[in-house]
Amino acid sequence: MKTVIDVVCDSCDGTGLYTGMCERPGTAVVCVRCNGTGCAKISYTPFTQRKGRRGITEVSWSRGCFIGTGVGAVGKSITYSEFNSGKLPPSK
Repeated sequence: MKTVIDVVCDSCDGTGLYTGMCERPGTAVVCVRCNGTGCAKISYTPFTQRKGRRGITEVSWSRGCFIGTGVGAVGKSITYSEFNSGKLPPSK
C-alpha cells in the first residue's frame, strides 16, 4: 500500500515563491511545482520484507556497475536459500 507524505518543495524551498533569471529584481512568481503551497507530495511503498526471485540458485557480490572497471559476480557465492535465511556472501 502506498504512503503519501508532505515534504518541502525543492523548487521554492518551501516559500511557495520562485525567483529566477527571468524575474525582475524584487519580483517573484508563484512556484509552478507546488502551486504556491511550498509543499510537495511524495508517494512511496513502505518496505516490509524482501521479495523472492524465481530462477536464482546462487548469490555473489557484484564487481561493480561501470563496464569500464568490470561488472558481474565476484568472489565466493552462497546458495539462494542461505541468502534468504539472512546470510551474505563472504567479503570480496
